[in-house]
Amino acid sequence: MCGIFGFSSGKSLLNDEIFQIKKDIETFTNLSLKRGSDAFGINIHFENKNYIFKSNSNPHISIKSKSYNTFINEKLNMLCKSRSSFNYFGQTRLVTNGTKFLYNNNQPIVTKNIIGLHNGIFFFNEKIENNTDTKINYESINVKSDSLIFFEKLNEKINKKNSDFIHSYFDLIDQVSGNYSIVFNYTLKNFILISSNCGSLYYYFDKNKKIFIYSSEKFILKSFLNKSNFLNKNTSPNLEDNIIQVKNNLIIFDNNNNEIININNKFSVEKINLNFAKYKNLDIITNEQENLAKFNSLQRCKKCVLPETYPFIKFDNHGICNYCNNYKPQIFLGEEKLIRILNKYKKNNNQQDCLIGLSGGRDSCYALHLLKTKFGMNPIAFTYDWGLTTDISRLNASKLCGKLGVEHIIRSADIEKKRKYVRQNIFAWLKNPHLGMLPIVQAGDKGFMDFGRSLREELNLGISIQGTGYQLEQREFFLGFAGIKQKLRDNQRMSSYSLSTKLKMFFWYGYQCIKNPSYLNKALLDNFNGYFVSFIRKENFLHLYNYIKWDEDLMRNTLVDEYGWLSDESYGLNQWRMGDGQTAFNNFIYFSIAGFSEYDNFRSNQIREGLISRNEALNLIKEDNKPRYETLKNFSEIIGFNLDIVLSKISSIEKLY
Repeated sequence: MCGIFGFSSGKSLLNDEIFQIKKDIETFTNLSLKRGSDAFGINIHFENKNYIFKSNSNPHISIKSKSYNTFINEKLNMLCKSRSSFNYFGQTRLVTNGTKFLYNNNQPIVTKNIIGLHNGIFFFNEKIENNTDTKINYESINVKSDSLIFFEKLNEKINKKNSDFIHSYFDLIDQVSGNYSIVFNYTLKNFILISSNCGSLYYYFDKNKKIFIYSSEKFILKSFLNKSNFLNKNTSPNLEDNIIQVKNNLIIFDNNNNEIININNKFSVEKINLNFAKYKNLDIITNEQENLAKFNSLQRCKKCVLPETYPFIKFDNHGICNYCNNYKPQIFLGEEKLIRILNKYKKNNNQQDCLIGLSGGRDSCYALHLLKTKFGMNPIAFTYDWGLTTDISRLNASKLCGKLGVEHIIRSADIEKKRKYVRQNIFAWLKNPHLGMLPIVQAGDKGFMDFGRSLREELNLGISIQGTGYQLEQREFFLGFAGIKQKLRDNQRMSSYSLSTKLKMFFWYGYQCIKNPSYLNKALLDNFNGYFVSFIRKENFLHLYNYIKWDEDLMRNTLVDEYGWLSDESYGLNQWRMGDGQTAFNNFIYFSIAGFSEYDNFRSNQIREGLISRNEALNLIKEDNKPRYETLKNFSEIIGFNLDIVLSKISSIEKLY
């Protein structure tokens, strides 16, 4: 089960003593690790404020992270200046239900007026469950934990009973079963409350020295008292005699008056005067709120929506970025030129005359529609299924090919092997995460280029067409995160990059493989082949949207009205790349670490092309960048990894802002 620990000092400390707190928290955390190592959280309280840090990674890793050390150092400096009493409590979590990926599930649990820790498992009676918005689901990614439900219900009861939090607590305890040990702070009263029905909670109290300390196990508490540098100067040698077990009662520590109140049941409350009136409402500030504030304070271009974390970005005196200042609107080659090219290969005897790549996404489906209905071509469609082609894209491809009478050839890779390679690449990347290496996750899909070449030869067709070519797809940050400043113009193809860029890429990727030997696995050859077919071997496809203007509304309306084309709702409003199963995963990583994703890039290009306003783009990226749990879950099941664990590792990676 989880490890609970806490420390309260009813007096102000000297500066050198305050900075022992950091070491003491680390000691308590390491001692408690054996009870839970899935997540970590701590609440530090002083001057009527609660500062909460939560991490969904291993506690040992969490307390060594830059984000935690920034948090704790900042709060201890504030405590030094305040000269006030303080307390902290924390937990090393063992996840029993309620994914640790959801911030609210991790502890300390935060509600409007309660900050709490819970060790154990609650079972709610029918009355409670019927009033609970989200039932407990032990495996699902988007549900509340039993701990969160409990503290939310306690908060509701307290509010209804006009702040009678002790009666509210006992009333709720009567309606649940299971073993529990609880610590919580009702923020309208400066108290620490600890309670257990199984005895997995112990405390040490020294009234003279104004010290109150507690932990889930007697041995952990005793070990902490012996190891703490601060306590070694202030505690008596007979520590064990002063350690008391909490069982079937509620212990209240009044941090202001430095006294303990022992309540056996709700009927004994009336005999106790807690003198509530003098306590103030307390503020709650979480590291999630602080991270959000940092995200919201990111400087963004005044014309587009790219943030300061975008590689090689610079802002002029007007706040406009270099990508906007250097942007050249796409010059379309024109429909007349396209018709002249197509006419060279068109056959009038109803014979098949061209090959078109069909992913089942919006762009490729509309390209097929145009070739067949507007330009009078008789294409063969082909799809390369490398293991991450989505079900909806298959349905869309079937709808169009069926109605248009187009032959559809599917070439399949060794899907089991390809998915294994993706899994190996992901775990290699997690060993030493670097955004410049993230494209390696999808390196295996580049085989579609080779299959397109070979299939055209097999079928003796003169031209191969792709539903690509619009400049909105430019993503300079792919190479930018690898330290390569490649200026992309007119939707430049990868094979036409300069020789110096290709060499920089090759040596940079090679260096990363040496730096992180986990990349030297069975996927290495497949990754290299992806690089070779993309950047070295010259392509000879016709990219349709180099010639004709891309009109999103027209495309979507045509496909839906004429073919019943299906949007993938799990992708949100932006259906770009909805046929790629890894898109949501990659964008989750970019957004988590850098504060932007492919969608910010896409919307910025739409602004530059005059398709949407900046305000529209800002509203759209809020929706675009929401984590797509359903799609992520599907991706993890296909590839074969525990989504909860992987997303937690990603979320704990230090941010660029």
